[in-house]
Amino acid sequence: MSRSRVTFVGPLPPISGGIAQHSSRLVRAIAECDVDTRLVSWISQYPRLLHKGGGMDPAAPRRPDVRYLMRWWDPTSWVRAGRIARSGDLLVMPWWTPVHAPPLRVIARTARVPLTLVVHNALPHEHLPLDKQLARGVMRSATHVVVHAHIVADAVHDLAPDVQVTVVPHPPSIDFAATPLPARPPLRLLCMGYVREYKGFDVAVEAVRLLRERGVDVQLTIAGEVWKGLDEWERRVAHPRLGGAVELIARYVGDNELADLLSSHHIVVAPYRAATQSGIVPMAFAAGRPVVATNVGGLRESVTDGVNGLLVEPDDAPAVADAVQRLAGGLDDYATGAAATSWSWLDVARAVLTPVSSRRA
Repeated sequence: MSRSRVTFVGPLPPISGGIAQHSSRLVRAIAECDVDTRLVSWISQYPRLLHKGGGMDPAAPRRPDVRYLMRWWDPTSWVRAGRIARSGDLLVMPWWTPVHAPPLRVIARTARVPLTLVVHNALPHEHLPLDKQLARGVMRSATHVVVHAHIVADAVHDLAPDVQVTVVPHPPSIDFAATPLPARPPLRLLCMGYVREYKGFDVAVEAVRLLRERGVDVQLTIAGEVWKGLDEWERRVAHPRLGGAVELIARYVGDNELADLLSSHHIVVAPYRAATQSGIVPMAFAAGRPVVATNVGGLRESVTDGVNGLLVEPDDAPAVADAVQRLAGGLDDYATGAAATSWSWLDVARAVLTPVSSRRA
């Protein structure tokens, strides 16, 4: 029997950000599953005024096996991508924003082959006009949906009740080796990723202030592009009561720098007010760093309380401060638990390939 032909259409390096990182690891795993793969990526994902992120990482070269042809403003590029997929057996596309509903619908209709959607967020964190209607149209065109958290599966079912959904844990999107914990004091905390209101990084800043009042020698690094309100964030971290304990790296942080950041910190803090699924937590675990996270969304599925981290309620800076102190008291054991947490990209790839795998069985 001939090998199945799979076309992936989505962001791949040198496009920056977590979706491109995830996509890069996914297509690598798909290629290991005895299928022929064709890869199509974006040149321009969306207008900058409408959506932050999705720029280019100057440190990441273009891949020679990827056709970079998609533009958000060019429907002919959407049709070209669909035609490439038409001669295959399966089309795979990531979904995370209603901004991409028109191109994804055009690609799927042009391809006319089974579609697996890898859904990162069924609906955006910040409401957009017609977001449910746009998401519903794309979800219902899918043969199969793969997600990394049950809360996302529930959201997909609300939009497309008849679609098949598979939940599989989110492996780390970047290869990290667990590294020894740095010397203490100070206790070094890390928040990483886009700085957005729903992520609650301001709660981590307040927790640092409380810890300093308790006499804890602690430092916090916030690393990531600020979605909006950069001036406000610069004032926040410069507050005299923090005593210079908070550093803001307000820009995109490349993969190599992330590895250095993780190795130089003790604990990753994810104080989200709301969450679907997070790629930050598995990267922290891969580096052997325990996590203080809020008991929301997919975070509660990723963090095993008392083993590889601790869970607290959202918007509760004293609880975050308490959890940091508790982790610090047993840091070596929690770091061991984090490093022992392992999820497989091959499991994700096999879930994505379900439509062609079941046909070949």
